[in-house]
Amino acid sequence: MGIARYPVECPGCASGIILRLGVGHDLRQPFFYVCPTCRAATRGALLWDRGAGTKVEIAAGRLLDSEKDCKHTVSINPEIPALPTATGMDVPGGSPFLAFVQWLGGEQILRFQSATAQIRHLIDSEWGALTRLTTYYLNRDWVHFDAALGSVLPEKQANDLSPEWKRDHYVHFLYDLFLAPIFTLDPEESYLHMKTAYNQVWSPDRPNFSALTALAKEESQTTRFRNIQRDLFECISRYVNLVGALTPGMLCDLLPEQHQHEVETLRLFRDDYELLRDLYIQSFETVHKALRWVIGASNADVHGNHARCVPIVGMSQASSKKPPANLDQFSALPNALKREWLAALPEWHRRWDRLFDRHLRNDIGHASARHDLPTGMIFRDKKPPLTYTRFVQQTQRIIQPLISTLSAMKIVKIYADM
Repeated sequence: MGIARYPVECPGCASGIILRLGVGHDLRQPFFYVCPTCRAATRGALLWDRGAGTKVEIAAGRLLDSEKDCKHTVSINPEIPALPTATGMDVPGGSPFLAFVQWLGGEQILRFQSATAQIRHLIDSEWGALTRLTTYYLNRDWVHFDAALGSVLPEKQANDLSPEWKRDHYVHFLYDLFLAPIFTLDPEESYLHMKTAYNQVWSPDRPNFSALTALAKEESQTTRFRNIQRDLFECISRYVNLVGALTPGMLCDLLPEQHQHEVETLRLFRDDYELLRDLYIQSFETVHKALRWVIGASNADVHGNHARCVPIVGMSQASSKKPPANLDQFSALPNALKREWLAALPEWHRRWDRLFDRHLRNDIGHASARHDLPTGMIFRDKKPPLTYTRFVQQTQRIIQPLISTLSAMKIVKIYADM
């Protein structure tokens, strides 16, 4: 989008600093800068008019009339992690966009730009309608749901609602369409493989299919089921509202392994840490609660009884020695032990630890964990500091298990109505 230059005076030591601000796609792009002299952080925001014009707001200090007395330059980009010491386009890393083109290639950069532009367009044009539809769905307000659905689906589909289960299908189908641009940026294609693996369990030609439908009928109308389904939708909503803070992590995930170390040298001069921390923790907890129906379906498929948890080779002694006697006992397990039972679903098991890092969840769950703005590090008790850029990269992955478990619950609900 280009670079805007603004000379400012540090409110602490009065040093003159040139801010090289990459212009992103959001109308308001929050940032902070760190004074190279006194190391104090100052918050601000770049305002974009959707054209060639920008303005800058700073919380303290003042804008200068010229760059004449500025001794330092700080490079900041809201969407592409940047080398903070770059002083101009003529130095290595002076353009974060060109640096990523070099690492990824032009095709991958265009794919990232296309996908992120598409998700922003969908947020502006469709997100309000989809969230209202979700509210009606969760409230079981079918009068308003059916009317709202008719405004977002082709007429033939919208009127084809005689089987009750199709309401469950449509609302989740719309989330798949809405989030598709994000899914295309996952190099592991996690959602595609996890959804496919789970759905295959629910094939009517499998020998224990009746046990699966028994699980669906027993569980789908419970308060627990409805509350966790609502919480998953809420986590996804929070993710969408924070997508501007998360897209830089999607770009970092596209880097091939030989360039992943570059993430440690790049800075994101944004501070969405507390919002992302809360999103990560809430999503982690909610998704692990939803594993009740993932493991229950696996139990039903393999053993003909959704409550029967049989230890799997490779499990820890704690899980093997005293497996849960039913799904209620499974739900009471610590999250680390729930995760072990995913060994029954290889596609989920293979991807889970990349999508969710329970050690990170525990680290940021402590009040002492904090984002130190001058260094760009997240400091954790008894652990090496973690770069904020790496934290954003890890956090953006949570959409994959969120939508995968929500899709699993959709299948449970559909087969309960058959």
